Amino acid sequence: MSMAGMRRYRSFFWPAVLILIGILALLVNAGVVSTDRLSLLADLWPLVLIVIGLELLIRRGLPGQAGDVAAVLIVLLAAGGAVAYIALAPNPSATNQLDSSETVGSLDHASLELDAGAATITVVGSSSLDGDLFRAHITYSGTKPHVSLDRSSGRLQISQGNGSFGVFNARRFTLDLQISSSIPWTITSNGGAATETYNLAGVPLKSMAINTGASREDITLGKPSGAVPITINGGAVTVHLHRPPGAAASVNVSGGAVSLEFDGHQNHAIGTLQESTGTETDTYRVDVSGGACTVTMDVAAPSV
Repeated sequence: MSMAGMRRYRSFFWPAVLILIGILALLVNAGVVSTDRLSLLADLWPLVLIVIGLELLIRRGLPGQAGDVAAVLIVLLAAGGAVAYIALAPNPSATNQLDSSETVGSLDHASLELDAGAATITVVGSSSLDGDLFRAHITYSGTKPHVSLDRSSGRLQISQGNGSFGVFNARRFTLDLQISSSIPWTITSNGGAATETYNLAGVPLKSMAINTGASREDITLGKPSGAVPITINGGAVTVHLHRPPGAAASVNVSGGAVSLEFDGHQNHAIGTLQESTGTETDTYRVDVSGGACTVTMDVAAPSV
């Protein structure tokens, strides 16, 4: 691009930016657009790359005045699209609620898969759901969560994907989930920074796997049937496990700085710690790994 073309480009670009800012200011002052919607501007960084790429193509294909006119139109269309997006797109800070439930029907087992990034999750086993397999109440902002049940496999999925480029926008996801204790469950949770509470004292648990970044887990277990694996992988994790009196368990913690308190016996190490009690066939086999792990296993289930 020649110096003259560059000067023309700049003379078009910055007035368009000022026009966009002025339009947004007018819309905010008029009450058409709320100030909290301005965070949606962070979603539009790919648009800047698109505009730059289109302008480069046009400058090469349409030199002179035709290229200048096309560049102006591109910038104006992009500015208009940005204003429309901020005015009409779902508000990322607005709080919404979603309720969902399904009946047990003919299912004799079920699996739960959670995928919600940063979240607060509470899962409680219940024997008083009146034939329902689950009842979910979700408070969220941003993308609407997805709840689905595959009856052919008993697979219950609850997730909240990121439906935009708003990587800088904070999202809220709070799940209160009741699951039927009348059938066995397999539980998997994949997330980022999460606080999760599982009260599974009455649930026949087949296995449990938690994959997380940094999280706090509080898990109340019932009596095991067979060898029940519980696997937790993460960056920095704090895990509190509670089992009923007389239930056998083994706990293996590995990673960087690890801490394990097993029935009041506490150890710290760099690397690996192991504790176990009982040699029964019915037992919990817990494996926790991460950069920094703090794990407790006890028989004093907290009040609910």
